[in-house]
Amino acid sequence: MVKVQNGIATREPIPDFLDQKDTPEAHASLLDLSWTDPTLGVQDAAWWPEEDVSGELGTNKKWSGESFVLDEERKVVLVKRKQVAMTAAEKAARDEALAADWMAQIAARRFQAETGGVIVEGIQINTDRDSQSLLTGATFAASLDPEYQIKWKAATSFVDLSAQQIIGVASAVRAFVQACFNREAELLDAVVDGSITAEMLEEGWPV
Repeated sequence: MVKVQNGIATREPIPDFLDQKDTPEAHASLLDLSWTDPTLGVQDAAWWPEEDVSGELGTNKKWSGESFVLDEERKVVLVKRKQVAMTAAEKAARDEALAADWMAQIAARRFQAETGGVIVEGIQINTDRDSQSLLTGATFAASLDPEYQIKWKAATSFVDLSAQQIIGVASAVRAFVQACFNREAELLDAVVDGSITAEMLEEGWPV
């Protein structure tokens, strides 16, 4: 809402003494304030809805200032924001912030893929960090004792694994996890060269 008084629009907040509920009825009541107490000083003022007509922000531009045009017929204030070129420092700060955001999103997506589990020889193996650590320990024991056997808790039920099978599962999980990190590295390279897209964030992960 923009204040309109004597044919001039200004960016002023709606006074606390006026009803500021975000409803069509409340907005309509602000279009004509002749009903208010004269001592409040807003009888000849109004707050009109605003409509942004600025268009798309240009490349390496930023918003700076705004101008108002009154649409008397519709009782709407047309707001057009000005665009100015960003400074080199501003562009660098923007790019740094965007890169940091992409890096955080990519790391989160890699963690989701990494810990989401993988199927090895028909067995759904959990790949959360605790499961990876337990599997590492089991693999060490299996490497010391070829006769070592365990009941491994898979995603759906327990399965019997021999020492050879333990090592095979661990190798497959290790390859799966590393592939997740490899994909993360590829996406980070795309951030650096500016080719990263939202679609890429969901592509290329191992299954």
